[in-house]
Amino acid sequence: MDKPLKALLVGSSFSAAPVFFALKKYGLHVSVCGKIESDPCHQYADASYFIDYSRTDDLMQLVESNEFDFLVPTCNDYSYMSCAPVAEKHGFPGFDSVKVATILHTKSEFRQVSKRHAIPAPLFEILEEGQSIDSADLHFPVLVKPIDSFSGRGMSKVAAPADLSQAVRDAFKVSRSSRIVIEEFLSGNLHSHSAFIQDRQIAFDFFVDEFCTVYPYQVNCSNHPSVLSTTIRDAVRKTISELVDILGLSDGLLHTQFIADKNNHWIIECMRRCPGDNYGHLIGLSTGIDYADFFVRPFLKRRLPTEQIKTTSKYYGRHTISVDRPLVNLSFSHNIPSETLDIVPLKSSGEQLDVAPFDKLAILFVEFKDEATMLGTTPRFADFVRINELGSNDRDRCQ
Repeated sequence: MDKPLKALLVGSSFSAAPVFFALKKYGLHVSVCGKIESDPCHQYADASYFIDYSRTDDLMQLVESNEFDFLVPTCNDYSYMSCAPVAEKHGFPGFDSVKVATILHTKSEFRQVSKRHAIPAPLFEILEEGQSIDSADLHFPVLVKPIDSFSGRGMSKVAAPADLSQAVRDAFKVSRSSRIVIEEFLSGNLHSHSAFIQDRQIAFDFFVDEFCTVYPYQVNCSNHPSVLSTTIRDAVRKTISELVDILGLSDGLLHTQFIADKNNHWIIECMRRCPGDNYGHLIGLSTGIDYADFFVRPFLKRRLPTEQIKTTSKYYGRHTISVDRPLVNLSFSHNIPSETLDIVPLKSSGEQLDVAPFDKLAILFVEFKDEATMLGTTPRFADFVRINELGSNDRDRCQ
């Protein structure tokens, strides 16, 4: 009997679990790497390697010391960006070149390409540590962000020149590369677009409405289907198709966050990794498609389904419960107007819950009876959730 092919999953957290099980459906031997031994994927792995995969040299050594047929990233930039040079050297399928990966996952590089090719995106300035900038050249308000962070870490909105210096210092503290981006603040609504690329065409795509109600730059509420107009959807698809051609992207997921108003859209960031917080589960519940399966196929040298896929049209929202002050969790309750509600607990009773964007209590997946209920509830999810704090007789509303 032939031995199963072997895959290395680069990431072990709960967000990586759907990717892990998607791989197991193909009968693969799945090894998992990640430094936290208690992480969920290590509990199911055929083999575990407790390394810090953000250190590319360590990941390279692991791959070169074993015989893996496939290399699969998970749900953060460190995973994809460590995998890219390993894949380039050893020929693993599904990855862009290191050069292209760096453009997509580094804010300053992406902004420069966007400007060069007239991709709609915010105006920006790049600042290196020790370099001064003349605030007179900026149009306030602006956003200050590290070029290499995710989940909004180190990002802040600056309304006036007097507050710029502190925001710059905060961003440099988070940036591993000591480079930040200062960009114009745009008014509009936040959305995301998951496009599955095949042969440099969009084969399948999904639009989601997103909201940040606790930490200003971390999404904690979202819904599918989106309220976006057909005009804006088609304009975003055109922009993404242009970007695919410009960069010569390989088959696979291109996930994008963008801001839109009634007439325009601006690309905020793109990524080739799987989005976290079980984003794909929201799409799956609403449409019936297997998002994680679509994500892993290019890394296994498999094509997307060619048959017509029938999708459902259920109204679903996703809420990540987080707080704006630390507390000790006892339990939580809710009165969300839902048809069904699934809970993914991330903390046990008695555990410390730190502030967003660094911690989460649970993720809720909520089915609504109709579009109006979905659209009226999703941006206000936190109003329907209360956390019972250990050591207090009061119930504190989750902000």
